[in-house]
Amino acid sequence: MKTPLMIPRFRSSCKSRAADCRGGISPEDVENLLGQHSHGDSLKPHALRDFLASRFPDYCRSHPVTEEKLKVMNSLLSCKTGKLGYTLTSCNTCRRIEMHACACGNRNCPSCGYLDEKRWVALRQAEVIPGIPYFHLVFTLPHDLSQIMYQNQRETLNLLFHAARDTVLTLSRDKLKMKPGILMVLHSFGSELSLHYHVHMLLTGGGLTEDGKNFKRCLSNTFFLPVRALTRVYKGKFMDGFKKLRSDDRLDYYNDALKYRNSYTWKELLNSCYKADWNVEIKYLAPVPAGEAAPSTEENTDNAITYFSRYTNRTAISDSRIEGYDEQGIRFRYKKYDGSSYTMGTMNLAADEFIRRFLMHILPAGFARIRYAGFMAGCVRRKNLELIHELLGASYRESPVKGMGSADLILHFYDRDITVCEKCHSKLEIHPRMSRISAAIFIRAS
Repeated sequence: MKTPLMIPRFRSSCKSRAADCRGGISPEDVENLLGQHSHGDSLKPHALRDFLASRFPDYCRSHPVTEEKLKVMNSLLSCKTGKLGYTLTSCNTCRRIEMHACACGNRNCPSCGYLDEKRWVALRQAEVIPGIPYFHLVFTLPHDLSQIMYQNQRETLNLLFHAARDTVLTLSRDKLKMKPGILMVLHSFGSELSLHYHVHMLLTGGGLTEDGKNFKRCLSNTFFLPVRALTRVYKGKFMDGFKKLRSDDRLDYYNDALKYRNSYTWKELLNSCYKADWNVEIKYLAPVPAGEAAPSTEENTDNAITYFSRYTNRTAISDSRIEGYDEQGIRFRYKKYDGSSYTMGTMNLAADEFIRRFLMHILPAGFARIRYAGFMAGCVRRKNLELIHELLGASYRESPVKGMGSADLILHFYDRDITVCEKCHSKLEIHPRMSRISAAIFIRAS
């Protein structure tokens, strides 16, 4: 089967060519005009994007790539290159024009999402309950499950979320008669870009009683649920759900998972999973004192949300970890673990192998990798937070960033007003996204 090649988001249409002729603008003029007004941030190198741009077309010619993953890669390769269009700002007073190449905004792109991450942190910081500890839990799986889960991501990863959530909610209800707040984020990768599905959970050290009239606090740094029971229940819930997926004929078997069609191989997989050690790692996070739910510095690790945010928006690999690349391959830093500690090492991978590993971590379209449960469930979150703060003798206030647009967020976080001209301080006119030719014609006309 012939693998489809990438299709650029902006293509030269009849309409664009007609505009080109009417404007009397040559390709050289387009590049000159755009180069004069391009903002410096758009021209910065992006290690991952630039490497993939040089090697991914060759990879597509020799390896099958799904249409869904091609769309993601097309977004990443087009990010801040001008292929996705430009946003222009113009000042009617000093006639200054500034042009920004549009970002892709894809969740797999390491160069996007910084503003969204800061907004998410600010929103969640306002929801921190002062005076109670938080706990960071990591729910892992046996490595033997990786391949069949990769071939059935939507079904099995939903199961992973449900098993982790239901384990905590069940034990909290049975042992303490309360419902805690839960925030979860899925990771599919290890430091080496290997396939390693696990869920990070931020758990409140306390919860609402079943009647909703009281809030039980956990005042010590000791985890409030029995750890051994937590592991056993989590293992049981996941394996029961996993076997049900098989019995309901909701699993597909192809490529490396084809062997599990055989009932004997399937039973061997189940036996190895039951014999394996299932670990739930637990880390204590200190309580946030009253009045400090939204610290000014992200380095304050006493804040649970600030600490947990490093996991919520993490991509498979960041540009900062890439040390260099050439036609043969790529070199990046990774963590070499020795028990609970690690040292930083350098890994060299061939281009095709690196791309193969990177593609494994592109999740299905529309799959929610950040989820909430307990009294933090989306439909009842605000109501519960208002109730909890009232029970604790405090008042709940939403973050001021809620409802802010990009310009307001930049002003709030970076104290920079992008709607005001830096030269003459007049109000800027912000123009919507436009193609390369449209941007060049606009610049020349101005």
